[in-house]
Amino acid sequence: MYQLHTEKQRLYFNEVIRLHYEEGMGEDRISRILPIGHTIASRCIAIFAKEKGRISKGTVMRKRKVKPDSLPQSEQNEALKKKVKSLEAKLLQAEIKAEAYDEMIKIAEARYRIPIRKKTGAKQ
Repeated sequence: MYQLHTEKQRLYFNEVIRLHYEEGMGEDRISRILPIGHTIASRCIAIFAKEKGRISKGTVMRKRKVKPDSLPQSEQNEALKKKVKSLEAKLLQAEIKAEAYDEMIKIAEARYRIPIRKKTGAKQ
């Protein structure tokens, strides 16, 4: 078991726990209210959680991503249609970009009269 070593930890432990669990405040906000640092507040909360086996209200759980298999068929179709449209737009943008690069190379070869592209079958 972790012991409270400093006087500040002993003095403010109960208040930190009350603010965190009853008021839903985080360590940063508690350290601004009480004359303690962020580290002491987080240690107090960790000690209490470990001893009591509690999870704080302030603990944010990540949202679980919904797999397409768990969606209804109509929603799956809509999601796939959106994805196809997005990918088609990206493909169009990539094709336009490739054409622009090709045209730039043609202009540079004509203006400066130097071969930029490698010829096929050339030794490397």
